[in-house]
Amino acid sequence: MAMTTDEFQQDQPGAAAAPDWLAVRVEERDGYAVIRLTGELDLLTRPRLVAACDALLERGIARIVVDAAGLRFCDCAGLSALLGRQREAWRRGGSLLVIGAHGVLARLLAITGAAGVLQSGPAGTSRHAGGPAA
Repeated sequence: MAMTTDEFQQDQPGAAAAPDWLAVRVEERDGYAVIRLTGELDLLTRPRLVAACDALLERGIARIVVDAAGLRFCDCAGLSALLGRQREAWRRGGSLLVIGAHGVLARLLAITGAAGVLQSGPAGTSRHAGGPAA
């Protein structure tokens, strides 16, 4: 059964509050979590995504699916946040996959070659809306 957390609003201590340009919704499932992004992922809003991922990883949930279907914009800082959290998930024996990429994010993924990493994951995982393979 999915456990849903409303908007993830945790900001880093001492940092200025991130603008409300990005909504982060976390849905925990059996053994993995889906993070749904709505709005803009950039230098100012990336702390929200990083905090949501880190909170899951700290609790031992290392298999994460990021649903980017609701993103209107993503810059290189947002892409860097996704790649950084993916490396941390891999380090902990998990995965971070991006689904629903379109528009600017899809173009960034294609131009940088990150699509092959963020949309397919490490050997033994697959991408689909139901979550990462075991």
